[in-house]
Amino acid sequence: MPFPSKQEITSVLSAHNLLFHKTHRLVLIAFTICLLLGSVAVTAVLQAAHASNTSTSCSWYTIHGGDSLSGIAAHYHTSVSALAQANHIRNVNMIYAGQRLCIPQHSSGNGGGHHSGIQSDGTVRWYAYDALASATRGQVEATLRQTAAEYHLPANLVLAIAWQESGWTQHVIARDGGIGVMQLMPGTAMDLNRSAGMRRDPYQLSDNIHLGASYLRMLWNGFHGNLDKVVSAYNEGGYAVQHRGIFNWSYVHSVESLMRQYR
Repeated sequence: MPFPSKQEITSVLSAHNLLFHKTHRLVLIAFTICLLLGSVAVTAVLQAAHASNTSTSCSWYTIHGGDSLSGIAAHYHTSVSALAQANHIRNVNMIYAGQRLCIPQHSSGNGGGHHSGIQSDGTVRWYAYDALASATRGQVEATLRQTAAEYHLPANLVLAIAWQESGWTQHVIARDGGIGVMQLMPGTAMDLNRSAGMRRDPYQLSDNIHLGASYLRMLWNGFHGNLDKVVSAYNEGGYAVQHRGIFNWSYVHSVESLMRQYR
């Protein structure tokens, strides 16, 4: 059997490459169609869910690269919390290009009243911007000093921890879910409430600072007033400090430096 000529081999390879590229394009087209169908299906589900809620009507916005939820909220004269609630967004810092948002056109029937950050069963809500109170710097400082006295803690310790955590800001939720002045995690707030038989809402200024102070009091007692360990444990956790020692010395030194300023 004669060997194929160079021209025949080249012709076969060209045909193979053409077939490969056509197949590759078809696969990409099919994949794109699947993505589009999936996006349409998800959007349809969201639209159906909102349609079933007669108290809310939506206009729809498709997120573009560089968009933020706060920027979209400002453009449509609504709030971040309203957008998060309408679209079931748990982390307001995580939105994606191509995602479609319901822009609520009417209130959900609560009259725009202030929500609670703690549910009837004691569960503290995550990222509950609609429950987050505001306060002036003076209000925060006065509450910190008063609460430190109630819990028999050094005022400069409570002031320094609060400044390190939030800059004395109540109207803030961190990316990890930390709430308000004392940057309390929802789980920590629930544990503190259960252990003390309390029902304090960390989204409210006074409750937030009382919860943070009660945690500091527990750490103070547990570490017998060892300042380095108390400060470290507020950030790292008491169990971690007890079993692994202090690893967040930069945090400890920063807080202790602030304490000297507040003397």
